[in-house]
Amino acid sequence: MSTDSIKVLVAASDGIVISEYLLGEGVYAIGSAAGSNIPVESAAPEHARLSVQGGKMFIEDLAVPGTGGIYLDGAAVLGRLRVYSGQTIQVADRWIALQAPTNVLPGQNDLLAGRYRLVRQLGRGGRGEVWLAHDEQLDEKIAIKRLPPELAGDQAALSDLTREVQKSRHLNHRNIIRIHDLMQDGSEPEFVTLEYIDGQDLATLRLQQLGLLFKWENLRPLMTQLCDALEYAHQNKIVHRDLKPANMMIDPQGKLKLADFGIAATLAESFSRSSMQGNMSGTSVYMSPQQMRGEIPQASDDLYALGSTFYELLTSRTPFYSGDIAYQVMNEDPKPLAERLTELGLQNQVPDAVCAMIMACLAKDPANRPTSAAAVEEWISGATDGTPTAAGDVPPTIMASPETRPVVPQTLGQSPSKQPPQILDNPTAMDTHATVQQRVASAKWASIETRDNPWHRAFNIITGLFMVVLFLGLRGKPREEIIGGLVVIIIVLLFLALISKFAINPKRHHCSECNQKLSSDKPGDCPGCGAALT
Repeated sequence: MSTDSIKVLVAASDGIVISEYLLGEGVYAIGSAAGSNIPVESAAPEHARLSVQGGKMFIEDLAVPGTGGIYLDGAAVLGRLRVYSGQTIQVADRWIALQAPTNVLPGQNDLLAGRYRLVRQLGRGGRGEVWLAHDEQLDEKIAIKRLPPELAGDQAALSDLTREVQKSRHLNHRNIIRIHDLMQDGSEPEFVTLEYIDGQDLATLRLQQLGLLFKWENLRPLMTQLCDALEYAHQNKIVHRDLKPANMMIDPQGKLKLADFGIAATLAESFSRSSMQGNMSGTSVYMSPQQMRGEIPQASDDLYALGSTFYELLTSRTPFYSGDIAYQVMNEDPKPLAERLTELGLQNQVPDAVCAMIMACLAKDPANRPTSAAAVEEWISGATDGTPTAAGDVPPTIMASPETRPVVPQTLGQSPSKQPPQILDNPTAMDTHATVQQRVASAKWASIETRDNPWHRAFNIITGLFMVVLFLGLRGKPREEIIGGLVVIIIVLLFLALISKFAINPKRHHCSECNQKLSSDKPGDCPGCGAALT
């Protein structure tokens, strides 16, 4: 990165920039104390410290416990952490964006793998840079995601990333950005080649809307496409794990393209390990409680993030956006949309059935969320006629009984209802009549969990003690008896080793869905619950 001045933009909670700074090499205080380089009146006197050293930027949390801490792209900062151009820091009720010049100049280091000519940088963050490039071999535009140099030494992250790219490159859907390849030749940092989309992401488009939020009639067609893309991916046993507006591109024709399947989440896990923030993927303000705990990714995690995305685009805020995000996600219920809009002094005409669907997606228990992205799409399609709908019009895929049905929307085309919508307690799947998603069966799969066999460990301990007893029994014996005894001990040891290897398996395999014990770790159908094992 160049050592030129970095630009620092400070925005209020409504997203409006209120101050701008140009900073060179040095250490800069952030807080409410007099003389702070970047003053934030609502923060602690010495809340944080921004350092610029050798063209690199670092943020450090200095606040005392209970004052809120700081967040980098939605994740809590513990101690000192490197910051990249394009990332956003939250300090109290202020948002701080950092912008730095790129280190790639035209004509210098801009031809990758002898084939891809860099044209211009499209974006930059802590998880790499995204460039528009020209494939000189195929004579077409592509996008290139250049990975951070720190990743080069993380073999575990590279292995995980290779596996994710191998899975995701087979996704072929009109609403999913195609992943071409992961390039690793050793002469330069790794990069991923992608389909290029000439457009803007939903996070940027939201900031261009009146009130920093979308009207439902404008958002509905985009969300329908998003649900379609998610359903296709889930049917192919792939979970996104980092669903958020910044990963949703909109082209000039209004077509949504979902980006970063598996890539962003894998990089997040790598940086979480290196910064000791815990091994979890995704962005915290969109993450489900299960994903926050680091559990095995499930389609229900994407449905939670889908609800968070809907919530933000319609209210201008994610369900939890300040304070201890992790605690709130795990323990507190989000405010209904009507209450959040009133709290922020905003108006938005959101159908009650859509509000209920969003709250169902945000349920703490995965069993209480919609059964699939297809069910969410059907729910949307039942709440957009522009006229009041009857209770029977709500798609039956997400309804178990009349008591669990959402409030019937009676205010379409008028002002939002003052009462918050009823939360769906336990949506479960039922047989459906013909719908736009009938061509897709609901996905159900589980992971194979490998655990240590406690009997194998106990057998090895007993074998070790038995060997010690045999050796002690040779003390004081004549030389000939010792030699004979050693031969016997070796034969016994080999026999016990064979038993340990073939008769007592060191590992046991279980289904993550029903905990059924499996005979092997080969993919197939679980004999207990019938889920497809991966």
